Amino acid sequence: MQMSAVHEVQGLYGPFSISEKVIQKIWLHGDFYQEDLRTSSGKRLKVLDPGRWNMHEGPDFREARLEIDGEERIGDVEIHFHASDWFHHGHDKNANFRRVMLHVLLYGEQDATASAQVFPEESLVLLPLLERDLEEYAMEAALLDLEQVNELAWFERFIQKPLPERRRLLAELASFRWQQKLGFADKRLSRADWARCCHESTLEVMGYARNRGVMHHIAARYSLDDFCCGIDTDAVFEDYRKDWRLSGCRPANHPKLRLRQYAAICNANPDWPDQLLQCLKGSELVDSAAPADFRKAADTKELLRCISEAVFRGMIGSKRLNTLLCDAVFPLAGVVLDARWQAYWQHWYPGDFPDALTRIYRQADLAERANPMSNGALQGFLVLFSSQGEALD
Repeated sequence: MQMSAVHEVQGLYGPFSISEKVIQKIWLHGDFYQEDLRTSSGKRLKVLDPGRWNMHEGPDFREARLEIDGEERIGDVEIHFHASDWFHHGHDKNANFRRVMLHVLLYGEQDATASAQVFPEESLVLLPLLERDLEEYAMEAALLDLEQVNELAWFERFIQKPLPERRRLLAELASFRWQQKLGFADKRLSRADWARCCHESTLEVMGYARNRGVMHHIAARYSLDDFCCGIDTDAVFEDYRKDWRLSGCRPANHPKLRLRQYAAICNANPDWPDQLLQCLKGSELVDSAAPADFRKAADTKELLRCISEAVFRGMIGSKRLNTLLCDAVFPLAGVVLDARWQAYWQHWYPGDFPDALTRIYRQADLAERANPMSNGALQGFLVLFSSQGEALD
């Protein structure tokens, strides 16, 4: 392993940088679609153990366990943006890399064909397997970094803009975020029905940023019916013990507790996805540019009460429920019901955002009675942070 490379990617609001370390984390946590995996040469692939993340010289992951066409193998895994990186970095001539059995490439297409010819080992193209786009992964990493941010170099430029321009910019960036989420909700719904999508996305959100990938695997392995029928969540937790990221996790957000909480919801209301859909269908789609006016016209308090009490039986706290609605439910509703659910996503109450985001919102003098803090505005700030202010230009 060498110093983490950085690659520039074209995003919805302009180019952004993504570190190879982010791609390594995706592999480590298995945060990608793993059903019927195939290598670039067409062989069946199962990831039994992603390996030990190597922070020193040598391959990115040591002693991984893979099953390739039914044969279990133990060896190393190397992560690249492109197939050519293996040669540009001199790994093909480095004895430390002789046990590499799988090359995980972010980009495929031409590289995927070339890699099958130049690598004696197997390769896997990761990009088509991602459940979210690269910006989403980069922003998730930014969220974790943001927890310790005190000052932002670009903030002075932002607050020098007139107040209407600040609001317009945040709304525009939030709209880009909505389109991202809508696209991946559509991708998810192309693979599964409404109930399964609700099941998967709810467990993921209940894993928070640190354990979203592990919860994704659990949702794929255990169905909604499993959780409704008295699944042993403590045993499930133990099965994934080596995968959980518990450092910095608040006791109330511990994944063992969140698994129990979700099982209790499913046990109390096995048909909760269908009831959720009925609550959404009963809501009025209205247009309004200001959060306060929208919330009044749409009666968002009544919708929130319906979802909280009738669907989730009051078992999810308000901030986490707001996060669940904005990150998962409203984008799914935008595909299944009507794209105008963007207005709900834009003007909805904030969920679990880092304190740094809410702090800069207040410092930007954006809070007022007609424009209370909203999910959309904070999503816009998240875009600014992850682009290090480049989205201002």
